Amino acid sequence: MSNDHLACRSPRSVLSALCVLALSCGLSACDPPSTAEVADKADASPASAEADISPPASTRAFVPPASSVAFSGKEAAPPEVDENPPLASEVELTPREREGNPEGNAELAVRYENAETLGDAVEFVIDKREYLLKRDSKDPKKFVSLIDFDFDLFAEEQENRRRQIVEAKATKFPVFDGRELIREEAFEFIDPRFLQEAREKSLPISIRQSLIALPPPPPGLDPARTLMITDLSVVQDPTRTFDICGNVGDPDGAWTFKTLMTAMANQSATNVDPADFVENWLQSWNTTHTINTFPVPKRTNINSLVLNPWPRDANGKLDLNQSPMRLLAIANRVDLRSTLTGSSGYGGSSGIPINAGEGRFVFGVVNRNSNGGCSKMEFTVILEYGVPINQCTAIRSYASQWLGLGNIALGSAAFNPALQAITDQFTLAGVDGTKPNGSAINQIRTNEIALVGYGLPIDLDPAAELLRPAATQRGGPWELREFKLQSDHQLHIVSTQNTPHHSLNNTALLASYINGNTPAILNGTNLFPVTWASQPFLTGSTFNFSVADSWVWKAPGIINTQARHKFSLNTCNACHGGETRYNGKPVVAFPAGSTPETNFVHITPRDFNVQSDLSKFLTGTGTLSAPSTFLKGDPIMTPSYTTRSFGDVLRRQTDLASLSVQRCKSTVILQEALFRSLRDVH
Repeated sequence: MSNDHLACRSPRSVLSALCVLALSCGLSACDPPSTAEVADKADASPASAEADISPPASTRAFVPPASSVAFSGKEAAPPEVDENPPLASEVELTPREREGNPEGNAELAVRYENAETLGDAVEFVIDKREYLLKRDSKDPKKFVSLIDFDFDLFAEEQENRRRQIVEAKATKFPVFDGRELIREEAFEFIDPRFLQEAREKSLPISIRQSLIALPPPPPGLDPARTLMITDLSVVQDPTRTFDICGNVGDPDGAWTFKTLMTAMANQSATNVDPADFVENWLQSWNTTHTINTFPVPKRTNINSLVLNPWPRDANGKLDLNQSPMRLLAIANRVDLRSTLTGSSGYGGSSGIPINAGEGRFVFGVVNRNSNGGCSKMEFTVILEYGVPINQCTAIRSYASQWLGLGNIALGSAAFNPALQAITDQFTLAGVDGTKPNGSAINQIRTNEIALVGYGLPIDLDPAAELLRPAATQRGGPWELREFKLQSDHQLHIVSTQNTPHHSLNNTALLASYINGNTPAILNGTNLFPVTWASQPFLTGSTFNFSVADSWVWKAPGIINTQARHKFSLNTCNACHGGETRYNGKPVVAFPAGSTPETNFVHITPRDFNVQSDLSKFLTGTGTLSAPSTFLKGDPIMTPSYTTRSFGDVLRRQTDLASLSVQRCKSTVILQEALFRSLRDVH
């Protein structure tokens, strides 16, 4: 067979007929095998030619239905998270078109690796169409349902995908397990002739992620425009942002701290003054809180560094026009999309996902100096909004708006209005009537060491010249706090997610938890409990005493080293520290001119007219526009150690590419059947 062909392997079963992409291949058809075969590798699907990637027109006011914002006087219950989501390991699609069954023209069969923990039925929904996958009496790991499936569209999408692969001259694609790149796999596709044969003879077709993920990012999927926007033309847009240093910009711009917090307070619906709303939040640092029995000590330097220098209006309230919050980044976190609980359902409880992931605004707090100037502080504030869009088609339409930004140049007259048309969908007042204040905010997180001053050095591993000299501390460590809106319309401090109290590190209790929950930790479904073994477990705030490798979560007696790592990686402090920070083992050759590794932040505070740096965990050995991965040695294994490959922007880029398939009638159904929510909060 010529190398100009897509090579098909010899048959092994009638489950599928797949073609493996050779290194040099043309557009001619595969040499046909004698029968169908099962493939073990992978691929990805193209953007629909019909997809509309133009963002909707922006408005500066969102008018909800009359009954959409209601306040009952008690805290609205947050959406539940399925603690035991079904974890698909294999999908089979069998055409049943000739049977004429009104319940569906195809049989969807899914095998779950955690089938023994599921009930006898799993709910699966696409755009409000509900299917009930029922356990097969002969194969208890297999769940089956008839569905409606567009085979003609599927054949078209497979052919488009094949052309994309050839045109990109691609041979492999990245496969991630959670945040870690675990391997690359060869691209494959389903031979259209065998798809036709399967339709005629009702042969089952084996489906895996390798067949339905996308080849290298479609044209325009530049992460600097579609995923993590730090360009100065955006974060210093004179009409949408404001910077107190030099009094530059418009305090009423769409992306200013004033505008976002004013919308969050939603005074017309809550009667809460935005200035009071912000001050009440900041005053919480002046009080020692107790959360889950653990103290969260007050940090009263919030007064001298933030509250006292903040100008006030004639009524003595904070002048939000003079906010010290400098915009660092706008982030698209559609990769965090998830579903409600519902009898082990997915696709959403009754088909309604919680949202389309998150949209985030990252600010750095600016210090007004006594001489009248100002400077950056080691203090970041992240506004993390749930995107109040659900259902398969709507979520993919939303994703296509982000993808559309890739076709617009940064700094052009069109880019920022198009971006604002996207962000308005989750930032405007009243956009989510199911939450307190009608705000779409999920949580606000802060990460700072500024409020304890600087003095003693943070313990750092002496790895390579790329390790930036760390900020130094006096009187306390870096601290991460998390705040949520509650029924009194105010922000309140809550436990930081997925992080035990630091006093439990290196204890028998921690080892007991990791050993007792290893399967869930490894498959990514673990949710940290408030208590474990009748003892308080989940922290209040999260401290980070060091970014050194030795300061990760560990304990004598932990059996599975990968479970230790995954547990630790999912915590706030280790994700910002020893589990992800470049440590020089092995030595990695970062390109000349690479920025130094960041210190306990993934996006650095910046000076005016200076773009923020990103951590190596985000960009790897590449750049924001061309992300890659880097090798990180296990922080506590010595002298030999396991290496892991991280590059989170590349992972997010791969995920966004998969959402460029727009029509929820064929390939998307298979993607949703295999989809696993990312439980990591970072």
